[in-house]
Amino acid sequence: MYLQDIMFTACMNPKSGSFIVDLRLTRHFTTVSCLTAEKEILKTIYYQILDNHMKTFDKVNQDLVPKIINATMSVFLGIANSA
Repeated sequence: MYLQDIMFTACMNPKSGSFIVDLRLTRHFTTVSCLTAEKEILKTIYYQILDNHMKTFDKVNQDLVPKIINATMSVFLGIANSA
């Protein structure tokens, strides 16, 4: 039996736990690092997605989009900054 086209994905939280990963392990992986997007970029992304989704709702619910985005950003940034 042969295994083909298998992909493994792993991640680490850079703010907790051990920061040392044995080189014998990491040599088998491609290391990719990405940062969290800036606040305004995240707001734009969230706004475009939610605004498009809410187009089928009534005007009262459509007007809630900016408030939902601001609340989402407050929660996200609160979690991201406390970790």
